Amino acid sequence: MAVRKNASRTTLSLVKAWLWGILVGILAFVLLLSGRSLLAFPTDVFTTALVRFATALSRPWVALQHFSQRLFHAEALQQELLQARAQMARWLAEQERLQRLEEENQRLRQLLGLSRSLDHPYVAAEVIAIGGSNWFHTVIINKGERDGIRQGAPVLCHRGLVGRIWEVKTHHSIVLLLTDRHSAVSVALSEHPNTYGIVKGTGRRWCELTHLSRHVVPRKGEKLVTSGLGGVFPKGIPVGEVLSINTATEPPTVRVRPFTRVTELREVIVLTDLPPPVIP
Repeated sequence: MAVRKNASRTTLSLVKAWLWGILVGILAFVLLLSGRSLLAFPTDVFTTALVRFATALSRPWVALQHFSQRLFHAEALQQELLQARAQMARWLAEQERLQRLEEENQRLRQLLGLSRSLDHPYVAAEVIAIGGSNWFHTVIINKGERDGIRQGAPVLCHRGLVGRIWEVKTHHSIVLLLTDRHSAVSVALSEHPNTYGIVKGTGRRWCELTHLSRHVVPRKGEKLVTSGLGGVFPKGIPVGEVLSINTATEPPTVRVRPFTRVTELREVIVLTDLPPPVIP
């Protein structure tokens, strides 16, 4: 009787063990099948936290790297800007130089054409200084007695008559301009043949036309040229144009604007084969 009880107990234990084995197997199988879904959430949480932590640590370095890149880029742009400005300055200087050369060539061509039309020997000179006051309007040229310059000789530029030699030194000369109070030149009116007058300086930017040979009132804008009377200035040199006429005076006051402007004087020619005038 005792043996049967022990045998039944042994059989029951085996059955229990077999059932537990099956249950554990089933649970292991279920866990194996659902392991991925069960571990996904903690894995995602851990991964997200790790990424955020790494991103937070890398932000200062990335910002520093970007700042250094922007700084380097700004320095490069600054250098390029400086180089571009320097290049632009060189281009502008070259353009200005070429423009000055073109203007100089044009003045010289006009001056050469004027000298050829006069058919007189001359000495070319450059204006080296501008002087003057309310009493004396003068310029200084770089040619003097050693170059054949004589006192009283006519001086011309590309626009026409400038004045006459006032004082001669060894290496330079002083030119008395048309606008000076001591200046006077005989002129003819371009639109009134055989009508002559005297253009006198006023000490200002204009001259006055006086002593007309006939009772003629010139027209505003009428051109005046040297008459050739007296043998001092050759005939036909442009002098100026009528600026205004005041008929309220007797005789009418006629203002003349010289063709030559002192600020534009660069190159001149001095005629050398004419008798010097009497200097007062």
